[in-house]
Amino acid sequence: MQDRNRIAKEARAFDKQTLERVSHGHIPDLRQAKFCRYFYNSPWRDPAYVKLDFGEQFELINSAIKKYSARRKTNINILEVGCGPGYLSLELARTGYHVTGIDISAECIRIAKKFADSDPWKHKRASLQYLNGDFLRVSDILQKSTYDVVIFLGTLHHFKDQRFTLKNPRGIVIVHEPTRDRVTEGNAAFMHLVQLLLSVGKGYYRNLSFPSSLSECKKMVRDVLRASRYEDAHGKKVQSVNDNESGHLEMYTALKRNFKELVYQERYAFFHEIIGGLRFGRRKNAILARYLRDMDHYLCELGVLQATEYFFVGRKIVTLKNGK
Repeated sequence: MQDRNRIAKEARAFDKQTLERVSHGHIPDLRQAKFCRYFYNSPWRDPAYVKLDFGEQFELINSAIKKYSARRKTNINILEVGCGPGYLSLELARTGYHVTGIDISAECIRIAKKFADSDPWKHKRASLQYLNGDFLRVSDILQKSTYDVVIFLGTLHHFKDQRFTLKNPRGIVIVHEPTRDRVTEGNAAFMHLVQLLLSVGKGYYRNLSFPSSLSECKKMVRDVLRASRYEDAHGKKVQSVNDNESGHLEMYTALKRNFKELVYQERYAFFHEIIGGLRFGRRKNAILARYLRDMDHYLCELGVLQATEYFFVGRKIVTLKNGK
């Protein structure tokens, strides 16, 4: 069980982040996202990046629901754990699923409700509700409802006790998670190379300087390595107190223990951290972003880069009373 004080700090971190983003024009909606200059290096900067990155994640999750849910077509009940400001839950409800999103951030839930209430497709979607609370502390309440699918999108790595976290979800579990513990120095060196090549253009990367020596180059790569792991110069977490509480080994071991593996895919290594910084004109940016995403996948497939995110779909392992 996670400490209440840490949970409160975690909630405040995401309250602050989400409020700041939305106050600067961020729209957490896959269909209505707009160009937002507040984001210097995030896929949320441009709707083309949103579709390329978060839209692809949605399609991957939606396909898995359709293929593996026992009901397959209608009345599928979904729980999204750590729904944030609600863009995935909202899109799933628009698709026809009955969705509950839960998050510890009160501001995330408030904003999620705000955008859901003003949704132009509200009259066409299935049921959607948002709950503010700690998934681990209200799981007994949630279990009064029957969920066919439980989704963790970029949230499972915030839970330290993976065995306890994954004990209760039933039916199908869908997990799409970063594994920043697997960011290698080789990954960071490649990212540094790409960033420097982009610096000859204009915009976000233009102030990067080329190293004057190999030792300076290695220092720059180590800086990229820390940033890719969301750590400061002292190794402390920069996003939230519970960020990266679990790495790939902890998550995957617990998933395999509790669920029969239906799908496991290694995904990407670097493109999420690069494309938001492109500044070559929006049409060229979109073309280059797609190329970087596809090359990212290819380099991971070849084993040149270590994938630092994965996609898992599993079905709950049910143990009968006789132990079989």
